[in-house]
Parts: sequence; C-alpha cells; structure tokens
Amino acid sequence: MVSSEKGSGFKEKRAHRRLYIRLPLGYRKRDAGRSKGFRTMTINVSTGGVYFETTDECLQVGDILDFELGIPPGDSRFPLPGRIANKGKVVRTAAIQDQELETGVPSYSRFGVAAQFQEEFKIKTSESLSESV
Repeated sequence: MVSSEKGSGFKEKRAHRRLYIRLPLGYRKRDAGRSKGFRTMTINVSTGGVYFETTDECLQVGDILDFELGIPPGDSRFPLPGRIANKGKVVRTAAIQDQELETGVPSYSRFGVAAQFQEEFKIKTSESLSESV
C-alpha cells in the first residue's frame, strides 16, 4: 500500500499511487446498448483506477464502464499520441454541489465518480485509434 500525507494531517493509504492529471476520458456503460457515450476529463488516475467528474447522473455503484483514456505523446519510446482502453467498475459516486440557489436549495449538476479498472490496459496509438467511445 502507498501511504502519503497531505498538508492537513490526513493520512491516505492506497494500493496504487495517484497521478493528479487532467486527461481526456470517454466512457460508455457496458449494458447500455447503443446509448451515447460521455466525454470528460480525469481528475486523477492510477494503475488501479480513475476518478472523474461528469454530468451523467445515471451512474451507480456496480456499473461496468468501457473507458478510453487519452494519452499525450511521450519521448522516443512512445512518441505518438494514443489511448488506453480498459473496463472499469464504478465503486463510488457523489453529487458535487455547484451553488446554492436563491431559495437556499443546493444545486447539483456534476457527479464525482471513482472506478476501479477490471482489465489489463490496451494501448492504441494514433495509427490504430478507433471511434469506440
């Protein structure tokens, strides 16, 4: 387990170290048939999963998602932009309060979602990208 301390004295214990990075993320519920996919940005990513925010209010704990995560070009060993494809299971969702309306009622239009990866990563380079999500 990775243990790191944050400035507030909070001690975090995780199996995988998080990388706080905004990368393009596309996803679709696996059992949703031909329903539209969603596009968003990651908040953080690890080899074990991903956390992102979305306006998709239908996600529930236990849902299985197909992901495509955009990766920027790297050094000479991986010079092409690409995508990492994976399947994930939603393990946590939470409404994010945007603002409080004049009536004092909170407004929620975004949801934070944590998903745990369920498969090995499949890397697609720009030469082999498909429009799957």
